[in-house]
Parts: sequence; C-alpha cells; structure tokens
Amino acid sequence: MTQTRKGFSLIEVMIAMTLLAIVLMSLAKMSIMVGLRGRGNDLVAKRTAVLQLEANKLGAIPYSSLSTWSTSPVTLMLGDFAYTRRMAIANTGTNRYSIKLIVMPSSDTTRKDSVTLDRTKPATNTPLCIGC
Repeated sequence: MTQTRKGFSLIEVMIAMTLLAIVLMSLAKMSIMVGLRGRGNDLVAKRTAVLQLEANKLGAIPYSSLSTWSTSPVTLMLGDFAYTRRMAIANTGTNRYSIKLIVMPSSDTTRKDSVTLDRTKPATNTPLCIGC
C-alpha cells in the first residue's frame, strides 16, 4: 500500500525561492532605473526653467542697458536648484546685440545648456506711431 504525499518537497521550495529571487531582483533593478531617470528628468526640467527665466530677463531689460549688463559668471539659486549663469554679449551690428546665455547646474557641471538671443533696437518712427 502506497501513501500519497501531501505538501511540497524541499527541492520544490528551493526552486520556488530561486524564481522569486530572480523576479524580485529584476523588479529592484527596474525600480532603480526609474528612480535614476526621474532624477535626470528633474534636473532637465529645472535647467530648462532657469534658462527660460534668464532669457526672459534679458528680453525684458531695455535695449539701451544691454551694454552695461555684467557678463561675469554669477552663481544663483532658484528654489533648491543652484546654478552658474555665464553670458557673452556681442555687438553684431549698429542696432543689434547677440547674447549667448549658458546655464550650468552646480550639482552636475557637465550638463550645461545654452541659448542665443538676438536683440535689436526698436524703431523710433513707424507709420503707425505718430509722435513717438
């Protein structure tokens, strides 16, 4: 008379634990990759926001004061994002400035970003403005 076994053998338990370990390690690796990607996207979003902020500053100042704007590197902070702003202002014509703006995060100096702005002197007399 043979009895049927009930339950799991030791080998079945070990195989199940090995498979579980492989699946959990894969999930852990994917979690780490998602976290790193999120951190990188955060840096890109902050860098882009700061670049747009600095470009808007340069677009809002009067044309006549562009030549007096300081081009030396300045370290600034926006929220929890520290960065260094570098600028180069070149007079490319009688009524035109070309401004290159570089934003470099303090946390990772290899991830700098830049934008070039062209500012022109506004017209003083137009057909639409009588007495300007």
